[in-house]
Formats: sequence, C-alpha cells, structure tokens
Amino acid sequence: MAPKKRPANVVRSGNAGNSTKPTKEKGKDEPKKDEGPARPPPLFPAGYKSPLTILNEKCQKMGWERPVVESRPNRGTDPQTFTGFVILKKRVSKNIYNLDEVRMQSHTPLEIDSSAMARHYAATYALFRFCSHLPMAMTLPPSIRPYWSTLTAEKAAAPPHRSWEYDPDPFAAKKEVEDRQNKKKDKEAAREAEVDCRSAGPSGRGTPVAREANQGGGGTAWDRAPEVKMASSLRETVEATVRKMMQQFPSAVLEASRDATTTASTAPSGMSTPALDLPFLQAQLTNLGFRSTHINSALSALSAANARLHSSSSSTKDPLVLSLSILSPLEAAIEWLLLHLPEDDLPPRYRPSSSSADFITGASATSGGKTALVKGWLVDKLVKQAGFPRKAVETILAEEQRESVVLDLLGRRLCGWETDEHGWGVEEYGTGWSGDESAEEERKITREEEIMTLEAVLGERYQQVSTTESIIGIESENTADSIQLHILFDQHSPYPSSQYPNHPTSFFISSDTLPAYIRLHLHAQLLRAFRDPERHDLTSVLEAGSGGAILIMVEHLESTLSSVLETPPDVGEVTKYLVPKVEDVIPTKSDTPVKRKQKQNKESYKRKIPTAEEEEAVRKKQKGMMDNPSYAPMLADRMKLPAWKERDSITNALESNRVLVVVGETGCGKRHVTQLPQFILDHEINAGRGAATSIIVTQPRRVAAMGVAGRVAQERLEDVDKLPETVGYAIRGERKSSADTKVLFCTTGVVLRRLGSGDPDLLGVSHVVVDEAHERGVDTDLLICLLRDLLERNKTIKVILMSATINGYPDYFGGCPSLTIPGFTHPVTDHYLEDVISEIKYKPQPSRFGPRQTEEQKAAIRAEFAKLKLDLDSQRALEILAGSDRIDYGLVGAIVKHIVDNAESTAGAILVFMPGVMEIRQCMNELQNTALGLVEIMPLHANLSSAEQRKVFLPTAPKRKIVVATNVAETSVTIPDVIYVVDGGRVKETQYDAENGMQKLVECWTSRASGRQRRGRAGRTQPGQCYKLYTRRTENNSMPRFPIPEILRTPLEALFLQVKAMNEDTDVKEFLSKAIDPPKMDAINAAWQTLQDLGAVESEDHKSRLTALGRHMSMIPVDLRLAKMLVLGTIFKCLDPILTIAALLSSKPLFTSPMEKRDESKKARESFSWARSDLLTDVRAYDACMAIREKGGSHGAVRQFCEQNFISPTTLRDITSLRNDFLSALSSIGFISSSNKEIAKFSVNSKFDNLVKGVIVGGLYPRIARIAMPKAQFERVQQGAIQKDHEAKEVKMFDQSGRVFIHPTSVLFNESGFKSGYLAYFGKAETSKVFLRDATEVPLYGLLLFGGNITINHWAGGIMIGKDGFVKLKAVTRIGVLCSQLRRLLDAQLSEQIESPHAVDMSGHEEVVGAMMALLQRDGLSL
Repeated sequence: MAPKKRPANVVRSGNAGNSTKPTKEKGKDEPKKDEGPARPPPLFPAGYKSPLTILNEKCQKMGWERPVVESRPNRGTDPQTFTGFVILKKRVSKNIYNLDEVRMQSHTPLEIDSSAMARHYAATYALFRFCSHLPMAMTLPPSIRPYWSTLTAEKAAAPPHRSWEYDPDPFAAKKEVEDRQNKKKDKEAAREAEVDCRSAGPSGRGTPVAREANQGGGGTAWDRAPEVKMASSLRETVEATVRKMMQQFPSAVLEASRDATTTASTAPSGMSTPALDLPFLQAQLTNLGFRSTHINSALSALSAANARLHSSSSSTKDPLVLSLSILSPLEAAIEWLLLHLPEDDLPPRYRPSSSSADFITGASATSGGKTALVKGWLVDKLVKQAGFPRKAVETILAEEQRESVVLDLLGRRLCGWETDEHGWGVEEYGTGWSGDESAEEERKITREEEIMTLEAVLGERYQQVSTTESIIGIESENTADSIQLHILFDQHSPYPSSQYPNHPTSFFISSDTLPAYIRLHLHAQLLRAFRDPERHDLTSVLEAGSGGAILIMVEHLESTLSSVLETPPDVGEVTKYLVPKVEDVIPTKSDTPVKRKQKQNKESYKRKIPTAEEEEAVRKKQKGMMDNPSYAPMLADRMKLPAWKERDSITNALESNRVLVVVGETGCGKRHVTQLPQFILDHEINAGRGAATSIIVTQPRRVAAMGVAGRVAQERLEDVDKLPETVGYAIRGERKSSADTKVLFCTTGVVLRRLGSGDPDLLGVSHVVVDEAHERGVDTDLLICLLRDLLERNKTIKVILMSATINGYPDYFGGCPSLTIPGFTHPVTDHYLEDVISEIKYKPQPSRFGPRQTEEQKAAIRAEFAKLKLDLDSQRALEILAGSDRIDYGLVGAIVKHIVDNAESTAGAILVFMPGVMEIRQCMNELQNTALGLVEIMPLHANLSSAEQRKVFLPTAPKRKIVVATNVAETSVTIPDVIYVVDGGRVKETQYDAENGMQKLVECWTSRASGRQRRGRAGRTQPGQCYKLYTRRTENNSMPRFPIPEILRTPLEALFLQVKAMNEDTDVKEFLSKAIDPPKMDAINAAWQTLQDLGAVESEDHKSRLTALGRHMSMIPVDLRLAKMLVLGTIFKCLDPILTIAALLSSKPLFTSPMEKRDESKKARESFSWARSDLLTDVRAYDACMAIREKGGSHGAVRQFCEQNFISPTTLRDITSLRNDFLSALSSIGFISSSNKEIAKFSVNSKFDNLVKGVIVGGLYPRIARIAMPKAQFERVQQGAIQKDHEAKEVKMFDQSGRVFIHPTSVLFNESGFKSGYLAYFGKAETSKVFLRDATEVPLYGLLLFGGNITINHWAGGIMIGKDGFVKLKAVTRIGVLCSQLRRLLDAQLSEQIESPHAVDMSGHEEVVGAMMALLQRDGLSL
C-alpha cells in the first residue's frame, strides 16, 4: 500500500523548520512560478470588521441561525448594478427544520457597483432594522457609514405605522403584523357577510356567508380548508344520475333538509300569496354574473313555485317548492340555476378550476401507447374546445379516429341525421375522400386559393395554426362574447369537390365565453343552412366544388350570433340527438311483487287463556320434579339460603301489590336471583295459575343471564343447553327456550327490543323481574321507566326490582312495598386510616400536585384530627394524606406489611383495591420492593385473559396470596380465601361532558355503597379485616352514598333511538324527564344533535320521527354508529370489512401490549399498517389470521401466528363471534341472508379503501378532527429547492372542542404525510392530553357523501358540513349541490326499501350507489 500523503500544511516533527543547513535563495536555481492574477484589493481598511461579519456575530449572540445574504443584478441598468437581501432564521423548536424566517430588503433597490459590495450593504440594512437603537455607526467601515446615516434619516421620517420595521425582535414584529392582517381579513369577511345577510331578501333567513361569519368562520379558516375537485367525466356521470333518478324520486331532489315534508304550507285557500321581490332578485343574480335570459327563466319558475307553496294544494313532490320552503328566495333561485344550466354557462365563480378538469396521466404500450395518447388528446379537443358530449365523442371514436371525419359524423348526429337523409345521414357518409391524383391536385389548388381569399378579406381575423387547421374570429355586436370558427383542411376531408356535394368543410366552433350548448346550436344551424332550399349560395358552392363556402359560413355566423345570445336555445333540444332522454334509460319497474318482511303481529305475543288440561299438565310436571329423588338434595341446599326464609313474604306481597322492591344485602349472594323466580312460579302453580305464568328475569350481562338460567334449570332437574323446558334464556344472537318455558332469563337489551318491535305492553307476560337494579345502567333505568308506564296499560303484569340498595324505588313507583333479604357474612373489622397511622409509623411526603386548600380548610382539618389524641407525627401524616387526591403507594406497602407482620397465620389472602390497570402495576412494584416475606402478588382486572384471571382462585401455599384488583372484584368475582381487604377508596369512572361531547375516564372517590361491597369481600368464609386508606371524615364528606347513575355520565343517543323505535311520536325530552334521575338538558340536546348528524331523525324537534336510515339502525341490535356502518356497508357492497370493523369496535383491543415488550408489539402492529387507518390495519391483521385458517392451517398455526404478532387469540375469537352476531342481526330484519355466498355478494367492493373509509365516516360522524399541517419549508439543493419532510409532532389536530392528539398506540402516531386534511375517530378520552383512538384518515368525498348536512356558500365558493360548519371544504358550489342530490336520492331509496328490506341490492337503480363509488374511488379524480 502506498504511504498516506501528508497534508500540505503539516510538517514533520523534530527539527523541521530549524535546520542549520543553508537554504537556497529563491529565484537563483529555481525558475519563477506563475502566481496567477493579482488578488483584488480589500473592500475595507485593515482593522475593521465587515458588515457581514458583524451581522453573523449579532445573529449568533441573539441565538438565531446563520443568516442568508444574497445579491442579484438590477435589470436594465447600464453599467450593471446590484442589490441584495437578507433572510434571518430562528428555530421555533428543537427541530432544525422548524424555522421562522424574516426577509429584509430595502424598499428602494440598492445600486451598488459590485455583487460582493451589494451583500455588505444588504447586511448593513438588516443590521439597522434590528440594531438601530444601538450606537453601531462607528464600528462599521468608513465607506459604509454614510449608508447608515441615510437609513437613520429614513427612520426619522417614517410614519408611525412603520415602526414595527425597527423592532429589536424582527420575528415578534413579523408575527404582530401577520396577526393584525388576519384580524383585518376577518373583519372584512364579517362585514361582507353582514351585507350579504341584509341582502338575503325579505325572508329574513341569513345567507350561508352570514351564517358562516356568525359561526366564526373567518377568511383564514377558508384559506386552510382543503380543496375538493370533481373531474368532468365524473361530473357528467353524476349529473346524468341525478337527472335520471329525479324522475323516480322527485321529492328527494332539492330537499334542503329531511324535515321538508313537514314544511309545506297549511295556509287556507284564498289567502294572499306573499310576493317575491323580483327586481331585487334580478339585481342580485345579475351581480353574480348570470345571463339575463336565464335569470328570467329562474324567476318565472320561482314565482310559480311560490304560488304553489302558499296554496292549499301545495305538493311536497315539487322540487322547487321544497327548495323554496326552507331556503331564502335568492338561494332557491341559485340552486335552480345551478341544476338547470350547463356548467360552462355558469358565471366564472361557479365553474370548476382548470385543475379539476380531466387530464391524460400517460400512456403505456400495454394500453395502446401512442395511439391511446392521440385518441385521448382528440377526445379532450372535441369535448373541451368543440363542446360535444364526451359519451357521443367516445361512441364515434370507437369506430373512426380520423379527426375531420369524426367532426363530420358528430355534426350530422347533432342535427339528428342518421339514415335516409339524401346523402347527409351518418350511415350515408361513406369512407371519406377517395379521389385520384388529379382530383387530389385540384382540391389542393382550390383550398390554397380559398385560403388566400380568406387572408385578403379577413386580415388579422384569419389565423392558420397548423398545416391543416385555421381559425377565424367572430365577435358579437351587442355583447363582449366572441367565437372562433375552426376549419380543418386535412387529407380525409372531401371539401371542396364536386364529387361530394353533401360534404361541407369540416369545422367546429370554440369560445372562451360561450357555453358548449350555444356553440353546438350555432354548429347545427350552420349545417342545416347547407340543406336549406332557400340558401342557394351554400348549396351551389358545394355542388360546384370550387370553394368559397367558408366566407359564407362566416357571414352566417355573424348575422345569427347576436340573436342566439338574446334568446338562448333549450339545452335539451340542442343535445337531444347526442344524449339519450332520461325517460329512455329509466328501467320499468317489475310487476313481480317484492318480498317483504312480515312485521310481527301483536297477537303473536298474546297468550291464549289456558285450559284446565294445560293447568293440570303444569301441575303434573311440578309434582314429577318434586317426587324425583334427585330433587331432595337440591331442595335441602336451597332451604339453607337466606332468601328461603322470605319466600312467603315475597309471594304474599305480590298477591296484594303489583310492584315489589327486594333488597338483597351483602352476603345474600347471587343465589337470591335464582330463588325468587322459582318462588313465584311454584306459588302460581299451587294457586292454579301456572299455565298462564310467564316470568321474564332481566340481567345486565350476557354471562349472568346464561349462568343463572343454567343454575335454576339445574335446581329444577333440567338442562337448559340440551333441552330447555321450564327454564330458558335469550341473549343477543342466541335463544334457548321452548313452548313450556315459564322462566326466561334475558339481557336487558333483549327485553327493550321486544318492547320496541311490536309488543310495547309485554302481552302474555305475568311477571318482570329486574335484577341488579342498583347498578343503574342506562338500559336498566330505561326499562324501569318504561315498566312504570306499562303498568297503566297492562293491568295484569307485575314488576319486581331486585337491588343491593333501596335507591328510592318505592317512592318512584308510588309507595310500593319493599322487602329485605338478609345476607350472611362473617364479622368484618374496619380499620380507618386514623386507626392505624400511629401503628405503621408511615411518614408521607407532601404532594406538589394535590388540590390547594385555604388556611381555613387546613385549620378545620387540624382541629378535627386533634380530637383523635394522636401524636404530632401521626396528625401531620393524616393532614398530608387527607389533603392529597392521589393514591400513596408507600402507604399501601406499609399497610400490607402491617397486615403480614401482625397476622396470626400465613393463611388468608389479601385483596387490594386499585382504581385502574396502571395503578395496579405501580402498586405491585411497590409491594415487590417491600419486605413482605413469602408472598405471591398477582393482578386482577378485566383486560386479563380468562386463564390469567383463573390464577387468583388457585391456592398459593405456603406463600401468602396478594391480589391487586380493580372494582371487578367488588361483585362479579369472589375469591374464597380472602381475609384482608385494603380499600384504596378510589375508582376510575367514565364521565360524559356534553359540552364538548367527550367521555373522560376520571379517578374519583368510590361510593359508600361500593365501599360496603369491598368490605364484604373479607367476610365470605371467616371473620376478616378491612383496612381503609381514607379517614371517616373523607367517607362522610367526600364519598357519595351511591354510584352516579350511568344515564347521567354517558352519551344518550342510543337511548334516544331505542325510545323513538318504540314510539316514533314520543317526545324524548318529556319521556326522559320521567326517569328516576333525569339527564341534564345539555346531554339531551347533544344526543339529539348526534342523531341529526347521523341522519337518524328528521329535524331538530324532539317529536320528529325517524328517517328511513334511522329505522334501519333501530332494528339492528348494536351500537347505533355500528348499525349505520352495517347498513351502508351492505348497500355499498363492502360488508366484509365493515363487519370486522364493527366487531373490532365492540371488543377488546386486537393487539396486546405487554409492558416489557411494548416496542416489539408496536412494530408488529405497524407491519399490518394500511391506508392510514387504525381500523383497516386491524382488519388486515384479522384477515391474515383467517387466511391461515382458510388455507387449512391448524389451530396451533393460528395461535403461533398470533403470538408472533402480539395478537390476542381471545379477541380474535370474540371478533369472529361478533361478526356472526351482526350477520344474524342483519338477517333477523330480513336485510340479507347469513350464508357465505350472500356475504361474498355484498362484499364485492371491499377492496376499495376509500369506499370503506366513507362508510366509516358515515358511522363515526361527527367524530371528525381537522389536520393542520405545518407551513411548508424548503431546503436549498444543487438542483434548486426541495420541500422538507415534516415531523409527526409538527402536525396539529383539532376537533370541535379544541386541540387533540393521536394516541401513542395508533399506527398514525408517527405519520406526517396526511393528504385529505381530516380524520375520523371512534374514541376520545382525556388523560394527560385529549387522545383520539381508532383513527382513520378519510377522503374528502367521504365527508361530502356520508358526513353531516351540507351548507353551500354560494358567494364565497365553499362547502360547510354539519350544523356548526366545523368541516370546511373549498369547492365550486355545483359540487356541493350534486353531492346533496346524491345523498337525498340515497335517502329516498332507503325510505322506499324500508318496506321491502329484501331489495337491499338496489336492483333497478344502482346508479346512485355507482356514482357515489366513482367519486370515492379516487376522491373526485377521473379513473
């Protein structure tokens, strides 16, 4: 290897440079080297720092980035001079790419002789801008100082409004100026909106601009709004669909809201019709740029509709009447014009931007290569320039690609000439030019002569743009409009030739100002003139074949253009031969009757009066059970229960009362619910009423319903799973009962669905037993409220409420009696904090984050604790612990150590109650770090698998068992060996904030009732002890008596839908005011608004009825958002992923996240990431698991795949089960059948991600967040500049309530490349921040087609979605109108289908769904 070369400026060590050897004198022995050109003299004298150096030092001292100083030549100066500018940069955050910039450039351009010196002058200017208050002039070089003096004079003469330019902090000054400018823009927008509002007409309704301004939508909000585009090909498809379907559903078109059917006038006949201010409307429409003839047509239609609206025979089938009934006259007129005028005949503000037009993205060899490209170019030319409809052009081009021939054929078809037209028909056209060489030469000479004539006569009006095409300009005499006549002289056109008297020159008409239909009308008129017997000049020219027709064509157009503009033709008449009539494409409805789902008859629920034989059969069955030897031990076991002693009291109370409250004390166990229904049944059989007895027992949970039914069946010597007899159960998706069933255990939801599906009086039911009433779930409270009303209608039914507390139920039912079933528990000793604080000698540290207390509060606490006669250290510890609102884990460890140290034996488990999973982990860490001896510490919470939960029941001897649990261990789980309970006194509870629509998981004090349940866990098998980590003072003053009812802390929209499904005319607000604890008005209004946003109710009135979609949703027994997803997923045939999504949102997380492997778990989930969506990511993971099973993989293979990818097998099973449940729900209402073939049929569009996302929006709206991308920043590279990539933390998100954040577990957490501007999310919860869960980036057309109500801003050109206009989209108003039509047409189809749900496949009218899918597929771009 060659030795490494030493740098030129490095010498060897040693005596280098100090050698005593004589050195050679330079220039004697060596030739003199060429030193190159002499260096230029320095710009500034020695000893002075240059302005550039001073600027760099100042910026460094201020903590800014190195400034950019550039110079550039001044244009047009001789000799050449230069100017310059400076860009100051400052970091906004630690991110080196997140920079704030200020550009500084002199108002008067510098005129400096050299580029280098110009940079120093620019640096001087920048220095003066933020250092003018410092005495810096003398530090500058002498040649620069005069410029500093000039700048000082300019500052002194500057007006006050420019003082910001000399602020020492230019970045703060820039922000101040920008804020001032934004405020000015907002004020101007509000002022314009106010003017528009006043000009909205006599209706008094504000325009969209005014409404937007009132809602705070300033100009800056619209500047940030993403833009929606619609390709012209898609627009034509949508328009054709709307025109076609409005024939079938006229009442849906222009229906501005779903309550339009209730807004028809009821004015009596003979009343005077309110007059429209037609001059005002005409002036407004003229100002907007509409043509006068179109304005007159609109006003005539509006006047007629206004008369019909205020007549007694007003019909809501009239689209314009519907529009006028709820819009201002000006808005209604604009809507009419937008729907009836061609797009290119609209004023410029209503036309789409050129960027939204169709374009050719490329051509490949496989798709036709150059031929396809040329064909695409020709289609665009004939559509956009010539104005022919795209479908008509594509039809001709499918058989003919020669441009002149295509134009001739299109023109003949435009005139309606097909066959038998004396040589002028399309079918009679022939093959085009086919002359010999002499004829070819003659045609060429004649064309050249005609071109020369045109150039001579027309002058500059004639322009030849290519060898085959020329343009002639023609202007209107009365208006500013103009047209261009395009003449084609290619080799395929026969003109001019006497052999082809039926072939005029190939031509078309273009214009920048006139719409296509007017140009086509002129085109048709011109062609018809060649066949007009009175126009001998034209016919003779063609017959002679000597040319000259073009000048006559120009004269014809000049003479007819003005009259055509004064009286424009009808669009339909112009294109009637090019576009088929709407009536021609509407399929005729089949006479075959559609299969309808038979509604359940009330009589089917009513039981017949039993006969004596039936009564005897029931008695014999009971006697057979009692005579069975196996029954005796069962009976003996039952007789030991506390409830058995109250058997006669219960049955006697029910003989004389219709309502009974049974309170089961702690320790009576779950067994009392197994006994009470049997007491009633046996009593009724003995009284001779057994055959007529039908008892429904409700349970809040499915597992409880199945478990209790199994136990009761076992006690009556039956097997409910194999052969249900007297006892049965019914849960969602499963029912086990028979004709002999007398006791039916149900979930509360099953009973509510029965009440809402044709049996509101529970006919045939003798007793309803409501268990666990003390839990105060929403469904339970609703059922109790309905039962109270039902008692007045059904005079024979009896109601029994079973509760752990009396909870005010006797008063709610008018003073009904109550009974108490005593519980059996061993004695439990309570130890409050003040009882043990002196024994454990624990010294807590004051918390910095606790609630602040006033001195008076602190004094009151000290005085109370002083009465306890504790030592000062214990009193101080109590004061600190009582003033904290957080769990002290050191205290927990000290208490547990105290229990272990003082226990008489190692037997007996310790149960510690913590509020949540994170607290359990922290507590376990603390206990593991405490010297407790031989112990085994294990968690217990709902997120654990069944196997992990079962561990807490297993013995751990010789180790002492310590279980740290959430409130799941209060009632649902009993650990038999627990002797000691440590009650932290805290619980995590879901609370609902109606103001911002957010559910919060809040840690708070548990209720005293829950405290008694926790205490009771210690005395199940032997005497126990309960250590409470709070004082008696806290228990009395801070802990509520009972838990807050769920109806007061959860959203109410599902409850509303249930109530409306039972009786659509019910006023839900009035109905809920009769609940035990009526919800707040804010929560009621928020829930009703959610139903409106989901499209489930017709209007804002709480008495309004359900929409067609709402009735569909109410019949599917799932969460209403999921129900809407399932309906839309079925209609749009993407059912399979929607089934999975609905199941995912109804179950525990699919991916597990172990604390020790959190990073690996996150990477595993990200490996399935898809379409910027948490939900579609989980769908992909689920499908991957199912694919293994479908390919024949074993159960072990699936489990191994799950373990490798951190997928929960339990959740996987739950999702599969829920999918089947949802399918059964759709099948139960006759929507589809549940076969695999049917699922495949309704899942053919499952691969269209945007369609699936649109359906997700439909279900989750209004849970939408806006994405605010940071300002684009660019980085200078050799080739120019490239945009820097944003970091995920720079992207901000906002919902209606304010700033929100993506949850760290989301696959979108590190995403920074969002495109659409909006996210949909399923859950929102506030912990350290407000986090969004299950988020999905959604397409803009997903919001337009499936979001809230659309408000169109006809003035500013924007669309707002929802009542509050939170979602803002920039778009031409026509897009909003067309999307509104599609949505209303879909609603109309759903309304028709509600009576025939088996027609869900939309047979006969798939166009609406097809048009929506086309828009969604590429978010408005052409396919």
